[in-house]
Amino acid sequence: MLNSAWRAALCVLTGIGLTVAAVPAASADDVTECADHTICTGVHQPGSTGAPTGGGSGGSDPGSDTCSWNGETVPCWRDDLGWFSEGCYYRLADPQPLESEDVWDGKTAQDGAIYDRACLGNEAPGSVFLARAPGSPPPKTPRQRAYDALGRIRIGLRELHVAPRTDAVVGSPVWLWFDPNDFTGPLSGQVKAPDYDVTTTVTLKQVVWHVDDGPAGPNRTRDIVCNDAGTPFTPGGTPSCSHTFTATSAQMADHAFTVRVSLLWRVTARTSKNVDIDMADFTWRTDLADPVLRIPVNEVQVLN
Repeated sequence: MLNSAWRAALCVLTGIGLTVAAVPAASADDVTECADHTICTGVHQPGSTGAPTGGGSGGSDPGSDTCSWNGETVPCWRDDLGWFSEGCYYRLADPQPLESEDVWDGKTAQDGAIYDRACLGNEAPGSVFLARAPGSPPPKTPRQRAYDALGRIRIGLRELHVAPRTDAVVGSPVWLWFDPNDFTGPLSGQVKAPDYDVTTTVTLKQVVWHVDDGPAGPNRTRDIVCNDAGTPFTPGGTPSCSHTFTATSAQMADHAFTVRVSLLWRVTARTSKNVDIDMADFTWRTDLADPVLRIPVNEVQVLN
C-alpha cells in the first residue's frame, strides 16, 4: 500500500484544478484517493462549479477544473469519458460485465465495480476493476439543464396546407400554411432537481419550407423562409407565406414537387429560483419528416 507521503506527492491541488504525476501502480485492493487508478477531484476556484458544458465535443467548461499531464492541459472531466487520473479517463461501465467475466479477477460487485478506461497514450481502451468509485459527474450547469428540459418538448404537425393543391401552375403563387394552434408556442418543458428546477420555453421564430424545385443536381432543394405559420387561403387575399414555381413538375417523381417543413424556435429558460438562463445565442430547429406535401405544377399553354 502506498504511504501517506506518496499520496500527498501524487495529488497537487492548484488554483486552476489538479496536477497529476506518474506513479508506481497500486493493486486494486490498495487503491486510495490520489493513488494510481483513483480520481482526484481537486478544488474549484471560488464560484466555479467544475461542471462541464456538455455537447458533442465531450470537453469541459473553460472555467472548470483542468488537469496537467506531461506538460499538457486536459479537462479533469469529460462527459464522454469520465474522470481523468494518471494519463487516463475512467467512467463506470454501464452495463456492468457479468461477474463471471475475467475482468473481475475473482472480485464481485460487493468489492467494487468495473470502469471503462481510455488513456491519452497509445494504450488501447479497456476495462479495469476499481475497489472504490473514482468520482461522480459534476452537477449540471443551469444551461445544461435548460437543454435537458428542451428535450422534453414535443412538436407535432398534423397537416400542412397549400393552395391551390392540385392545379398549381407555373408563375402563380402557391399559398403555404399550417394550423398554428398548439404549434407556434409558447411550449414548455421542465426538469426537476433537488436544488432547483429549470423550465425551458420555445416560441416559433421562423418556418422553413423545403421544396425540391431548385437547380438540377444532387441536392436541388430550395428553402422558403417565412416568419409565421402562414395565412389560410381566402379568395382575393394575400398570402404571408408563398412560393412561385418557375418550372413544371413533369420531370419529378409522380410528376409532383415534394415539400417538407422545418421550424426554428426562439428559446428562453428560467430556474425555479426566478433566475433567467441566457439562451439568446441558441435557436432550436425541429425538422419534420412528416407530414409531406406533394404539389403537381402544370404549365398553362396560351394560344394567340
